[in-house]
Amino acid sequence: MQQKSDYLYELDLQYNVSRLQEEVDELDLEPYFKDNPNTDSWFAGPETWLYADIQNKANTEVDSICEQLKELLGTNDVVFAVMRQKANTKVPVHNDKLPKKILDMYPATKPIQCAVNIQLNDNIGPINFPSLGSLETYKCALLNILQDHGVPAFETDRYFVKFKILDISYKEALENYLNFRVNK
Repeated sequence: MQQKSDYLYELDLQYNVSRLQEEVDELDLEPYFKDNPNTDSWFAGPETWLYADIQNKANTEVDSICEQLKELLGTNDVVFAVMRQKANTKVPVHNDKLPKKILDMYPATKPIQCAVNIQLNDNIGPINFPSLGSLETYKCALLNILQDHGVPAFETDRYFVKFKILDISYKEALENYLNFRVNK
């Protein structure tokens, strides 16, 4: 039987959400993957799903969180982005596995293995993992984004920072986190 922890695990990270929001508020968000060669895909530049890469800068809240992820999850390859899903819109069920066609077109791209999302809003919309059969909300969580998931429409914008982990699987990251917490 599937459990919530197969898809999502809430993390106890130390961060200042106000500082984190200040760092990302100045970024210019644009429609996600405007250059998607699958032009009939929902993910080909949707106006309701906005995105900006975050540059890694020393002594920032993002940098502090990245260092925690390295220690707690055992990752050495993390990239970051800020995402905004506009109010009253949905993101269809999908997974974050990159198709071979995309990997061939962008050979320097490393596939995402899992992610840590930190919500920047107080009012948090849920995520849906259809195989789990329930809607889940979280403030800060490790997500198994290689599993099908979607986001239903919600009354306010969904605004979050996504730490994309490129070198270890969800299972490895979760095991490392749980082992770290036990041995602390």
